[in-house]
Amino acid sequence: MRFHVVGTGTLGSLVAHHLRRITPSDHSITLLHRKTKDARRGAPAIHVETMGSRAVVSSTGFDRESYHGNSEAIESLIVTSRPSATVESIRQLAPRLSPNCTIVLLQNGLAVYDEIIQTVFRNSHQRPHFILASTTHQTMFNTRTELRGRGRGPRLFHSTTGTLEFALLPDSFGRDFEAGFTDPAVHASARVPRLTDITSAQDDLFFERYRSLRNTVAALLMAESLGTQWSPLARVQLLLRRALAVDSVIHPLTALMGCRTYDIFATTESMRIAERISQEASNVFEAQLCAETKAWMAANGSQQIEGALGIARLPRALEPESLVQECLRVSRTSHLAISTMLDAIRTGRRTEIEFLNGYLVKLGQTYNVQMPTTSTMYDLVQMRRYFPLDQIV
Repeated sequence: MRFHVVGTGTLGSLVAHHLRRITPSDHSITLLHRKTKDARRGAPAIHVETMGSRAVVSSTGFDRESYHGNSEAIESLIVTSRPSATVESIRQLAPRLSPNCTIVLLQNGLAVYDEIIQTVFRNSHQRPHFILASTTHQTMFNTRTELRGRGRGPRLFHSTTGTLEFALLPDSFGRDFEAGFTDPAVHASARVPRLTDITSAQDDLFFERYRSLRNTVAALLMAESLGTQWSPLARVQLLLRRALAVDSVIHPLTALMGCRTYDIFATTESMRIAERISQEASNVFEAQLCAETKAWMAANGSQQIEGALGIARLPRALEPESLVQECLRVSRTSHLAISTMLDAIRTGRRTEIEFLNGYLVKLGQTYNVQMPTTSTMYDLVQMRRYFPLDQIV
């Protein structure tokens, strides 16, 4: 099995480090770089220090290459790069991505996935397998501490040990990857996901179609130190929707005001904005769930109406009050000095606003939900890119 990792920042390095430690050496792990010179200069090791422990754990044995440095097919691609860079990365790597490969979107991948299938893999039957993941790990590079006698390489400070929940997107050919979650022959308390629901053995006529997906899921589950968990798609979608709403509040506010995440809710005005965006996000998520339920009812017939009503109910975690409280929690527990959106503004890079507020606005247009505050924040951040911080008039 060959794993490729796109995004060599803190999260990508952390995932690569843990995969390397649990997979045999004959399973290659390749870190992908946009530029050949960056691949050549890449360090041979990754070093991780976890909060509460003085020990530094190192991993070696990584390959490095540029996007076009190899023409071999990619079996499993783990994407941890910024959403704004992901679609272009996938587009460049597309010649190496077959329908039998697996792509793991380890980011707020709702908007990213939609854009990928609309612009890169339009044919559902020629589309790779996709896994959506949500993580609560927080990691930063420690550039002040030198490593002597350990070999060159980035040193990561794993400030918050969290979880990594993932779910499989539905199979375009109808195979039920989540059958283990709902198996009526098993008591509800004992239902668990099963690798055999992906593919059971090599005598499966379609084994090659699903081999990469099964092996990728197996590897993720083996990385227990990352707190990995295979969850139902509905659960991961809920996590990603909640994170989308929270990020659509915190990131634009910090980018516009030029302040730390920890300080953003010090005023009543910022709280009012948080409440308005949370209300709009909740409204559009509810409209989306209702539309999805109607489509499900139409496909399954009127005898399923009772079950459909339960599916359509907005989860408490996506109610406006819960979203506001989550914004406050994320702000209080953030170990980052500034948000990634503020950093993008300061360094002149493209922000993630199109994949946050921009995505919510598109959902509002699709489901006829008014999004005035969310839309205004989107416009303000787009304007902010053209006016350098602390510009003197």
